[in-house]
Amino acid sequence: MGSKARVTGSDIMSDARYAEVKAMLEVRRHELQRNLGVKIRNLGANNGHDRALVGPLDAAEASDSDLQQDIAVTLTEMTAEVLGRVDEALARLASGAYGSCVECDGEISLKRLTALPFALRCRECEALHEIGEGRSRQFSAGHSYSLPRLDTDGRD
Repeated sequence: MGSKARVTGSDIMSDARYAEVKAMLEVRRHELQRNLGVKIRNLGANNGHDRALVGPLDAAEASDSDLQQDIAVTLTEMTAEVLGRVDEALARLASGAYGSCVECDGEISLKRLTALPFALRCRECEALHEIGEGRSRQFSAGHSYSLPRLDTDGRD
């Protein structure tokens, strides 16, 4: 009995490769869910601070504790974001869209998908997307260009 094939993206994926990708994504999903649960429990434990255990903190210790809390929250958010991307990749795999660039509909290279299994774009489209994101961040951060102010009182 021969191996079946599935159409994904712009390529035909064998059932064996499909099962391999799906298993890899599911393992990654499980790891992320476990890590996220641990991070959330740690954040919730004493609100992320050890004040009750060590007594009152001086200003430097409180600042360091707040910084550590901010880092923990950021890492938790990043883990949740990656988990969402893995879930999206599994959905694309099930629908047959896995491996296809969302911008140009071209094929995402196997090398890129191996390194970043939840990649949405081919390398070229991702580079253009990142340039656009950089410009968007600059604009929203107030790095826009302004015109020189003109005096309107009639004097030259």
